[in-house]
Amino acid sequence: MKFALIDAEKTHHPVSVLARVLGVSREAYYAWRRRGGVSARTAGDQTLTTKITAVHAASRATYGAPRVHADLAAAGVRTSRKRVARLMRQAGLQGVHRRRRISLTRRDRAAHLPPDLVGRDFTAPAPDRVWTADVTYVPTGQGWLYLAVVLDLYSRKIVGWSMSDTQKTALVADALTMALQHRRPAPGVIHHSDQGSQGGFNRSSQRLDVERCCSGATAGLDRDGDGAGGDVLAGAAAGGPVGRWEHHQRFWVAIARGLTSEDAGVEAGVSPVVGTRWFRNCGGMPPSYFPAPSGRYLSFAEREEIALGRTRGEGVRTIARRLGRSASTVSRELRRNAGTRGGTLVYRATLAQWHRDRRAARPKVATLAANDQLRAYVQDRLAAAVRRGDGTPVPGPWTAPFTGRGKPHRRDRRWASAWSPQQISRRLRVDFPDDTTMRISHEAIYQSLYIEGRGGLRRELAACLRTGRALRVPRARARRRRDSMVTPEVRIAARPAEATDRTVPGHWEGDLIIGLHRSAIGTLVERTTRFTLLLHLPRLDGYGRGPRVHNGPALAGHGAEAVRQAITTSFAALPGPLRRTLTWDRGREMAQHTRLTAETGIAVFFADPRSPWQRGTNENTNGLLRQYFPKGTDLSRWTRHDLTAIAVTLNNRPRSTLDWKTPTEAMNEQLLSLHQAGVATTS
Repeated sequence: MKFALIDAEKTHHPVSVLARVLGVSREAYYAWRRRGGVSARTAGDQTLTTKITAVHAASRATYGAPRVHADLAAAGVRTSRKRVARLMRQAGLQGVHRRRRISLTRRDRAAHLPPDLVGRDFTAPAPDRVWTADVTYVPTGQGWLYLAVVLDLYSRKIVGWSMSDTQKTALVADALTMALQHRRPAPGVIHHSDQGSQGGFNRSSQRLDVERCCSGATAGLDRDGDGAGGDVLAGAAAGGPVGRWEHHQRFWVAIARGLTSEDAGVEAGVSPVVGTRWFRNCGGMPPSYFPAPSGRYLSFAEREEIALGRTRGEGVRTIARRLGRSASTVSRELRRNAGTRGGTLVYRATLAQWHRDRRAARPKVATLAANDQLRAYVQDRLAAAVRRGDGTPVPGPWTAPFTGRGKPHRRDRRWASAWSPQQISRRLRVDFPDDTTMRISHEAIYQSLYIEGRGGLRRELAACLRTGRALRVPRARARRRRDSMVTPEVRIAARPAEATDRTVPGHWEGDLIIGLHRSAIGTLVERTTRFTLLLHLPRLDGYGRGPRVHNGPALAGHGAEAVRQAITTSFAALPGPLRRTLTWDRGREMAQHTRLTAETGIAVFFADPRSPWQRGTNENTNGLLRQYFPKGTDLSRWTRHDLTAIAVTLNNRPRSTLDWKTPTEAMNEQLLSLHQAGVATTS
């Protein structure tokens, strides 16, 4: 009030006189003016109220004064809890009071307690070995809604669930029945629960008797009453009720359009987390064929209309006319998919749809899981050890264990035979022409590798594929020099036409693959036979011992002189007709191409800038070699014998373009034809 009086009378009297009369200082008055005419306390309250409002909004309007005060203290704002409470009252902010916790574990003191079969080890070695179950509750506007779930501890999937407005035995029994009918586990699965008296499963004779699905089972419950115990159950088919068929169909259609897992999940009508889980569990590929709904069968929306019509007391024919369906269709739906409650039939759309999805499933054992010989053949072609010419295995680099993720970035990868699934599938017809049981498509191999629970192949064998991906990438999601030494006569346009159509052998493509610390390996690929030669390019003496010399020798080992010598040595063992042309990119390592032509007689041509497709054979081979020599690794570690072993491994893989012959077989045929024509050859 004093500062306001000074502000009002300052036009009639000096500020210093007014301040002296009122007993305040001029500095305090001017500070009050700078604050906009409010006191320091009021200004602090305004600033603090802004922060309190932000914390309260971040908590979704659930935090009260104690939690808001704790968050402010964690952020470095020092104030009292009573002040926070006062400002929240003034701002009309209020927290949400914690509801009274309801205990759902109704222990039956007179019941027999079976032994604890889990012992708090909540892990499982395989699917459908250990299940855990519990009951929770959800507050709604019309009262409590109880939810019972059965969880597979291996995959953390919900394999059975049930909801009800009452907490009775039927709630738990329905969840377990769903799990048994969907998963159909082998005998010996452990059902783990707390000491709730619902575990007795005292049910009506109108319902499926779980005890008839058990094979000498003994229930097990923890004596602490906090969620330990188990029932050993026996049952019999894979697949969990994670979502309806329509959800999966819309999800994978969205994935095929290139959407992310989260966006595809939202478009399918499930949460982004569920969409991500579906994509990862299936390895990035749909587990089965999901055609668009044809309209022949009832949809979930039509089942909801039927349920609403029954609630309103409408007849079967009235409901059928509104849906445009036959009355017999609606009658059969009500008779087949209705559930029982208290001995009476009750039709619910969600339960009816679940019955439909359960019957529509066609589970069968995977081909690789049922055929041991076929599985051994596929695994050997995928993950067999790399061997030298004398059969000695080459251990290769050390690699970290498989973690379910893609190949390591610029780190060593496992060395293996690494046939592609298509190569394996086509080669089976060559190796077993009369055995029809030794047949499998390449897509079936991919599904066994990527889809969880398909069986047959271990998931870590996906690391032996060339791409090294732990998840398949949908096709729609995957779709974005100096050449002073190159004269017109050595450009690819001047290359003979016979090199383009691949009818005559002896035309090669070459390139370098670069590794860590400027290490490199040269690659030569024959265009007709796909036969591959690897050039050993060791570092020269003096590398890394001193500063680099400008325009000095290429001590890294892949300079023009070293590459020329390596190519000359590799081509020396080949007859002249197999040394016709060599196509390279415009790298400076081919600066001595004129001298190379003079020494070997092979004509060198250069591809156009930024045109790798003109050397497609070599680029594809480099991609195959990156499985053994990943980017970011030191390639100078490998000896000439190691490179020869890798080349032999690559040349012994069947190729689709060679009618599933290997490059070695194709090259031997060319050498034999030259020998028969009177041309000298090498052994």
